[in-house]
Amino acid sequence: MEREADIGAILIDNAIHLIAEGGFEKATTKNLAYYSETSKEVKMNEVYIYRLFGSKENLYETAFLTLDKEFTEAARMALAVSWGVDTNEKKKFYEFFLKLWDFVLKNEAHCRCYVRYYYSVYFKGKALEKHHKHFDSIVEAFKPLFIEEADVSAIMHSIFTTLLDFAIRVYNGVLTNDEENRPHVFNVLYCIAMTYLKNPDTSNVKTLLL
Repeated sequence: MEREADIGAILIDNAIHLIAEGGFEKATTKNLAYYSETSKEVKMNEVYIYRLFGSKENLYETAFLTLDKEFTEAARMALAVSWGVDTNEKKKFYEFFLKLWDFVLKNEAHCRCYVRYYYSVYFKGKALEKHHKHFDSIVEAFKPLFIEEADVSAIMHSIFTTLLDFAIRVYNGVLTNDEENRPHVFNVLYCIAMTYLKNPDTSNVKTLLL
């Protein structure tokens, strides 16, 4: 059982990196079984994909949900460190953003895999419901800040996916992660929420930080 757990973890890690590098076309059963040096060390083969996950697609789903938990936990940690959500102070939102932004930029392969799965045909068909369960704690934490008729889940998903899209631009060299662009990225994210906040702050974050 311990060996199978180790092999399962290796297959999940292989799936994450293969999808990140070349999408689902690269994440074939052969590549999944033989991608990493660790795979070779434990003498894996493709049969383990079906034995442990049932199918290649189920392995993709497990890899995504592993990242989903990881990102949700990072958001919870950023929230806990930044503040207990009981204020609409823009500085607090910015502190939360910086912690999550830093985490995402340090995990390029995980972010690329996550984004590719999120926008794939697999997401709605297999992982959507479980994803919402992971994300609900973040939604509930922010709900008190929004007006009653706001769809907080949709707003937070929009903010999160936009943040990931900006991170992809940084990885691709289209956007630099510097003192000029970080406040810009944050203000774009804040504007998504601003219309629905009970007490929105319309000032520029750069002014607040002076």
